[in-house]
Amino acid sequence: MSPKATRETSPWRWVLRLNTFAALKHRDYRFLWLANSFSNTANWVQQVTLALLVADLTNGSPFWVATVLGIRSLPVLLIGPLAGVAVDRVDRKKLLMVTQLVLVAIAFPFAVGVSLDKVNEFHALIFSFMLGLDMSINRPVSQSLIANVVPREGLTNALALENSVGNVIRLIAPALGIALLTPFGFGGNFFLQGGAYLAVFLILVPMRTPYREAVAAGSSVAHNLKEGLRYIQRDTTLLLLIVLIIIPSVLVHSAQFLLVIFAAELVSESDENLALTLLYISMGIGAVVGTFTIASLGNFRNRGRLNMGAILIVTVLLIFFGISEYLVLSVVLIGLMGLFNQMFRIINNSLVQSRIPDEMRGRITSIYFIDQGVQPLGIPLLGLLAVWLGTGNAIAVAGLMALGATTFISLRWREMWRLQ
Repeated sequence: MSPKATRETSPWRWVLRLNTFAALKHRDYRFLWLANSFSNTANWVQQVTLALLVADLTNGSPFWVATVLGIRSLPVLLIGPLAGVAVDRVDRKKLLMVTQLVLVAIAFPFAVGVSLDKVNEFHALIFSFMLGLDMSINRPVSQSLIANVVPREGLTNALALENSVGNVIRLIAPALGIALLTPFGFGGNFFLQGGAYLAVFLILVPMRTPYREAVAAGSSVAHNLKEGLRYIQRDTTLLLLIVLIIIPSVLVHSAQFLLVIFAAELVSESDENLALTLLYISMGIGAVVGTFTIASLGNFRNRGRLNMGAILIVTVLLIFFGISEYLVLSVVLIGLMGLFNQMFRIINNSLVQSRIPDEMRGRITSIYFIDQGVQPLGIPLLGLLAVWLGTGNAIAVAGLMALGATTFISLRWREMWRLQ
């Protein structure tokens, strides 16, 4: 059958005509995209379920809820770079499938324990940490595989579509998790999570990796890790792209943890939940719009200009968001922040992925994702600032700090604006 005939009879033909969904024309990317959709849904349903479970077990202790959810970021710092070495040395598809089976093995026993009322907050803490250990490998290998299932010219679009899944699911999955509690309970939700992880494993079985170029040399793990670090050290632009992603993770994203208090200060107590819901929805919608905007642009030129411009706009918007005293204005500002922040994250990632050789992809991607491990560091900093200055002023100060750092980079290394 000719390629033209294949396209005409494909069940995906209605989306293949749109540049926004160009990466979906690649058979193997569709498998990976669908698998990641199931995985993201399971993760978000699990996160909201776990938070509610711990709150129920501890009579609403904010310390335990924050600790259980936050501890999963710790393994990213502990073993993230080492996981990147494994991603470069072995078959990435098989490694991802193994991590999914481990997730199944973690989720189902915990679901049984919850259903039998044999779980306490310490079990939840261990469960969350084990998930974090597995995800510290799962995330870089899944991200690295994107470059192995699409050609280089389709990478930006593929990364954008990958982010679109996460953003859309982030809007609906928490509500889905809460709704599922009524018919299934806590244990049922964790069983569903395990089932979704098993579905990911089955979806990955027929996937191939036609664009895998090479594997890391079979030397020691320490040598492979040093190779990745030296590669980043020699490439100033790559190092700056990694620094750029860390700045908003510590100073911008951490501000989201203050939204509950910020919303309460904007409106009366009776309208607090409505205000918080509007802020989250606006931020999510902005992120979705930003994602599909980049997906529609595809492999466009002058990515450096949009990348630097977007992150600078995000920091300025955060300052104005912090000093805003009006709910409508705050909703608009946080929506714009979601839009430009998502555009920045996708473009920045595509610039990194386009710049690195495939045999280094796992190591450098895992180092790139360290921003998720350091993100919690900004939370206590903003918390202290909020105590001293007030919540809105603390957010504004974080915006000023982020603006100062990104402005320095944009002026000192002007070549960042010229990246293609």
